[in-house]
Amino acid sequence: MLPVLLTCIVALQPGIMLDRTLAIVSGRAITLSDARTALALGLVEGDAVNRELVQRLADRELMLRETDRYDPPEPADDRIEAGVAAARQRAGGEDALARILDDGGFTMDRLRAWVRNDLRVEAYLRQRFVADARRDDLIADWISDLRRRGAVVMLVDDF
Repeated sequence: MLPVLLTCIVALQPGIMLDRTLAIVSGRAITLSDARTALALGLVEGDAVNRELVQRLADRELMLRETDRYDPPEPADDRIEAGVAAARQRAGGEDALARILDDGGFTMDRLRAWVRNDLRVEAYLRQRFVADARRDDLIADWISDLRRRGAVVMLVDDF
C-alpha cells in the first residue's frame, strides 16, 4: 500500500524544469543555460537573455555548420587559451569562472571548444569576405541566406 501511495504522490508533484529550450538549430538545442552562460562569460554580446540574443546564438550555430563544411585551419592553442583567459577575466577570476561554468552546465573543455569554434568562424570569414567597406553587408547577407537555408525554430518569444 505504501509504495502505491508514494507513487501517486510523486506522480502528482509538478514537474521541475531542469532547463528551457529556446531554439533548435539544425537539430541542436540552444538552452536557457547556454544563453545565460555565454552572456555571463561575454562569449556573446548582449545585456540580457532575449530574442535578439537567442537569434545571435542561432546565427552562430548556422555559421559553425557552414564553417565546418570548409574546414578552415585549426587555431593555435595559445589563441584558444587567450580566449579562455579573456572569459576568465570577464567572469571576475578563476573562482567566478568555475561558478559560472558549473551553474551553466559547462566544463572547461566546452569553454575551450566554444572559443575554438569562434576562432574557426573568424578564420572562415577572413577567407571568404574581403576586408573592405562592403564586408559587413556581405556577411549580413550571408547570414540571412543561412537562416533561409537552415532549420531554425525559435521556441520562445518571452523571457
